[in-house]
This record gives sequence, structure tokens and C-alpha cells, in this order.
Amino acid sequence: MSDKCLCASTTVLLPFSKARTKAILRVGPHNLAVLSILICGMLGDFWSHSVPSRKGASIRFQLEQSVSNSAYIHSLSLYLYNLGYCSSFIPKLVKKSEVKQDKRINTTVDRFNYRLTLFTFSSFIWIHEGFYSNSNIKRVPNWIAEFITPMGLAHWIMQDGSRQIGQGVMIATNSFTHEECVFLANILNDKFGLRTSVIKGGKSNQWRISIWKESMPLLVKLTQSYFVPEMKYKLSGYL
Repeated sequence: MSDKCLCASTTVLLPFSKARTKAILRVGPHNLAVLSILICGMLGDFWSHSVPSRKGASIRFQLEQSVSNSAYIHSLSLYLYNLGYCSSFIPKLVKKSEVKQDKRINTTVDRFNYRLTLFTFSSFIWIHEGFYSNSNIKRVPNWIAEFITPMGLAHWIMQDGSRQIGQGVMIATNSFTHEECVFLANILNDKFGLRTSVIKGGKSNQWRISIWKESMPLLVKLTQSYFVPEMKYKLSGYL
């Protein structure tokens, strides 16, 4: 067996890849690629929560995407499954019901999302605490800069980015404060040379990060190799 095949076999057998492995034993190693996906994903649609146990808390990450983004979440699920971070390479289809009022008549509308759930990890507590502190409201950790990589940025945009006709890419950062959005925008400028602005998000105290159209060729060069083909429409016009 070649060294390459042996390495692949060993990866499959890592203890943390087994569903019955206790969270306290899931300590990694976690490479920068995985960390950047999870941490930049927390800037987007990922969320995490603490799972208590008698031997100490552990952290579980989850992600939901609409059916229209099914190609993305299926690709990510397969990627993380192959690395031993979840029990299935197929995300779970979940039904969401919400009540909408039209002419004083309440109507229940059903929609469907795909949900990716990772194993619990005691070694991810620092990420959870960085984003949530003592609150259920996300905040931007002050240590995040080193984990915003081109790969992580691609996943952030695939989750929460939108292509603006005649402009660049808008990232929905509505849940973060203006100061946090400026902090993130400055990281994109300082690390990658991307020109950005923080603009109003349409509602009071909501903000978005705009990557200028002048920076689109650079953004494409940095991220396109990490984009799922079905999501490259967010870079359309510059590929």
C-alpha cells in the first residue's frame, strides 16, 4: 500500500470520526481548513450550542441551508464526513412551518431546509465561547483574523453573500454591530487587499459588508477554486 493510501486509511480510523466516541476524546487534530470553514461559517449561517454532560460540556455545530442551496450543503457534508466530523454525508431534510397573515387570515406555510449536524467536540469550546460569550447572540471574536482564509471567505460568501448587479458582492452581516462589521471589513482589506464598505442593511442597526466591484477580479482569484460550481453565480461576470 502506498504512503498516500495508508494516510487516507488512517484518517478514516481517527477516534473522533466514530459516532460513539465520547466528546471529551474528540480533540482533533483540526487543520486550518476545517477551522476556517467552521469559524467563517459562524460569521454566516452556522450556529453552535453547548451540550452538557457529567464529564464536562462539549460543542455541536449545525448549519441549515434552503433547498435552493442544496448543492452547497451536500458538498460540505460530504467533505466533513470524509474527514470524520459527522455521521452521514447526506444532510437531513427538515420541515419549517411558519404562520403568515394575509387579509387577517392566518395561513401555515411549509418550507424545507437541509441541516448538517456535526459530532460534539470538547475541543471546540473556545470557538463557541468566542462567538457567544455569556449570551445567545453572536459576536465577532477578536482573534478571528487568522482564521479568515480564502477558503473560509469562499464558504462565508456561499452561505451569506449575494451578487449585486453592476456592483460587487454583498455579505449579510445583519446580526453584528456596526463596529464588528467595520472590524471584519478591515480584515478583508488588510489581509487580502479587498476594498470594502459597511453599509446599512435595510433595517435599523443592521449592517452589511460590501466588497467593491473593483475588487471582484481579486476576490475571484482568491476564492473561486473553493466554490461549489452551482454557487459560482455569486461571482458571475468576473469568472
